[in-house]
Amino acid sequence: MKKQEHDDSLTEIKKARKYLEESQKNLARLKSGKGVKRKFRFMLKENTLLVILLSLLLILSIVLPVFFLRPDPIIRDPMQEHVDTTINLILTNFTDNSGLPIFNETLQTPSSELLILSSLTYSLISQAGFEHDQEDFQAKISQIINTLENDTFVTYENRSEPLQIFYQFLGLYALLQSKFILDASLDIISSAMIQNVLVKTLDSYLSNEKWLIIQPSSNSSYLIDQAMAIWGLASYRLLTGNSWVSGYHFEGLIQDLLDSVSEFFFNSTTNILYQEYDHSVNESRNHAEVEDLIFFTVALAKAERLYTYFDKSSYNVHQQIINDFVDDEWFVHAINTSDEEVYIKNQAFFTLVSYLLNLGNVGIEVQNKITESFSMNKGFIEKVGEEDITCQSCLYGLVALASKNWSVIENERESVNIPSSTASSPILISIVFIVIAVVIKVWRRKIVVKSRW
Repeated sequence: MKKQEHDDSLTEIKKARKYLEESQKNLARLKSGKGVKRKFRFMLKENTLLVILLSLLLILSIVLPVFFLRPDPIIRDPMQEHVDTTINLILTNFTDNSGLPIFNETLQTPSSELLILSSLTYSLISQAGFEHDQEDFQAKISQIINTLENDTFVTYENRSEPLQIFYQFLGLYALLQSKFILDASLDIISSAMIQNVLVKTLDSYLSNEKWLIIQPSSNSSYLIDQAMAIWGLASYRLLTGNSWVSGYHFEGLIQDLLDSVSEFFFNSTTNILYQEYDHSVNESRNHAEVEDLIFFTVALAKAERLYTYFDKSSYNVHQQIINDFVDDEWFVHAINTSDEEVYIKNQAFFTLVSYLLNLGNVGIEVQNKITESFSMNKGFIEKVGEEDITCQSCLYGLVALASKNWSVIENERESVNIPSSTASSPILISIVFIVIAVVIKVWRRKIVVKSRW
């Protein structure tokens, strides 16, 4: 029995010795650097749990950031490409060697009207959030100062010839919008500059006798001039918060202008607005066309924020435009829905006005017609049915593309300075003070009477 146990022990010892010899051979192979696969297989067998844990950590380090730490996707405005191609077209076809905009290859001389429109357009595009070269845009926007001489907008070639009234106030509005974009540290357009232009314009064109905006020595005044003036004045009041400037009280002045429009340009019986008033014969002439009403709509919209009053609201006039000038396909006609006068200028500004009035359903329909029917060769045509592409038509197209995003910013910016309904009326304030004075006077007289008794 003992011999058997001894033999078994020897057998086990031999097996153990053989296993050790094999293990020593394997270790020797691993140390010698040969058999990479064997090394890897050996490590896997010896450290299976550790290898599993490391694999899981590696997988999680790749997967987790994808689901939990990934940055927000960059959403590119679908109109960005259209904006880029239009700006590039203006740069290559409608810009002179000094960087100033020109009408076309034939009319290469820059104009102040074009500079004002260009500065305003690039201001809106920038505020609307489209991608752009900041320095390039600042250069384009600041070009508006080339149109100013002694705080008056003048023709580019003749510095002593002032622009028409409409462009005086459009230029003022362009200055206001440009100031939000230009680098404040450069002080290209200062608050003092804008105020000086405003005061000089009112001193030059406001008739204290008729309380209208009118060209000196002229017998006629025009609705579109009153509209652009009210838009500019109300915007200045809402964007700066200033109620007074050099003796002009904005709410009172705007109300006076609206009263004059009601007297000279509006027939309350027929509900008709007129385009012109001839003071020499005291006669209203020509029914207002769509351009007049578009600008009057936005003027009323801004004036209403100051609690001034007119016989029709901005929404009423806007609806009148739709009824009388917009066809079933959302084309904006110049005279009536049966004419063929469909211009991109009217289409673009009606888009802008609709968005400013928070009528996005109308704004998007009118804007869509621009991209569908006015867009051609990466630019915009001036009129439906023709193929003329000019610098102006491209700028109007950009105004339409910027309208949706910009209008939100503009309305929010103005809402900060909307006055309270009581503070908005100087007449009401005067009445309150008079009533208070009378009450105090009566009260004091009663006290005197009682003391005598």
